[in-house]
Amino acid sequence: MNKRFLFAFTILCSANLWADLPLSLEELYTDKGKFKLEANLTYANSEQQNNSVSQPVYIETTNHSLVAIPTVFSQTNSNNDMLLGNLGLRYGLTGKTDIYGNLSYLWNSERNFDGLNSEKSNQNYLSDATIGLSHTFWEDGNNPALIGFIEGQAYDRVLNKSSSAKSWVIGATTYKAIDPVVLSLTASLGANFKRKTAMGDYKAGNYFMLNPSVSFAANDRVSFTGGVQWINSLPERLNDSKLSSRNTSTYAKFGIGFGVNDKTAINASARFKLSGNSRAELNLGLVYSF
Repeated sequence: MNKRFLFAFTILCSANLWADLPLSLEELYTDKGKFKLEANLTYANSEQQNNSVSQPVYIETTNHSLVAIPTVFSQTNSNNDMLLGNLGLRYGLTGKTDIYGNLSYLWNSERNFDGLNSEKSNQNYLSDATIGLSHTFWEDGNNPALIGFIEGQAYDRVLNKSSSAKSWVIGATTYKAIDPVVLSLTASLGANFKRKTAMGDYKAGNYFMLNPSVSFAANDRVSFTGGVQWINSLPERLNDSKLSSRNTSTYAKFGIGFGVNDKTAINASARFKLSGNSRAELNLGLVYSF
């Protein structure tokens, strides 16, 4: 398996949380003193019906966390179109440790209908700025590899108010390469703390996520991946009052990656909700190492 496939695999075998999981540690992290630029554009559509309280929409980013987008709290029918642009930069501290940062910008169009009246609102703003650290504890050999990560939001904006250090994620990814297949599993815990908003004290629910996936190399340039994602989120709260119950949801994700050369790769993926109200995401990404 050559480096071109390995690089394509680094951006495709995303267990939805880990965006750079390859077949070999040679390509797992940015080389010491080198950089990796990551750009992604995600379109998400969400529809909710007959809810007196709406669940927040969780959109994936290229890092390990989810962006929680609160929706209207009382409605009969709601349909959202969201476009999330993400730009990230990763730096190799050592052969096994990276530091990284990401900026996300959100465009959101929401349409609501209560049976009598319809409303439409549009928003666009800098959604969040995230910093993180990842480290390989075990390499893939006799035992599966183990990678740990921790990250926090240095800035985020919820309900028209900005805050910092209110959302944190800690987790780990394990994978085993059996040429030409890679089996992986990512588990993460997201912690959200109370923040001031235009509507009062808001707290998104903490969540636990599991994401098994399998990837396959079609040839030296193209690879495919598929997996499922299970999320268990606690209730969100506004002024200490629950806005929802504990919620579990399941997603399916499929993608394809293409290695342009040893430095550049592109990928496309789709993520669909299998349980609960309908939701779908389409993602297009680019990775460039220098």
